Amino acid sequence: MKFLATIALLASAVAAAPAEKLFNLKTSGAANSTHNDLYLSVGRGIINDPLNNEALFAGAPAKRAATFYVNNGTIRWDSGDASTPWALDLIKVNGVRKERAQVSVDPTTGSKGFTIGPKGLQGPANSWGGWLWCPVDAAAGQFYPNLHYLNKNVSLPAVPTGCDKINLEVVPKSSA
Repeated sequence: MKFLATIALLASAVAAAPAEKLFNLKTSGAANSTHNDLYLSVGRGIINDPLNNEALFAGAPAKRAATFYVNNGTIRWDSGDASTPWALDLIKVNGVRKERAQVSVDPTTGSKGFTIGPKGLQGPANSWGGWLWCPVDAAAGQFYPNLHYLNKNVSLPAVPTGCDKINLEVVPKSSA
């Protein structure tokens, strides 16, 4: 009988353990109103790389938006595959995009230092200049508007031509 009581107690403790809070990310605060209320999704660029996806705005409704959660200051993508911990990774891009960095979703690493505050999701303070909505760039393999961030450590951290400074609101997923 004690064994059954112990099993029941363990089962209730596991059920009561806090789960990661899932959320979507949605744009706001853009100067161009058509860049607001867009949900962040995840997709591939022109290069078919199984270890890299792009954070993009495909115009998908909220039900098709990517779902994320925070784990120790890293934004993880809930890809449905628990064995692969995909995460947002702020990548410095040299050359054409030297004034901004692309945000990728990478299964092996993830940038740390993300916080959620009054202006939504914010990046690591040491390089953080804000989120950017940037247009299609077919030459770079980006066929949807993409999410980038403004790196304040770049010599000219101005908003690149065609891009719009945005906020990323955290929209909690319903538990239903």
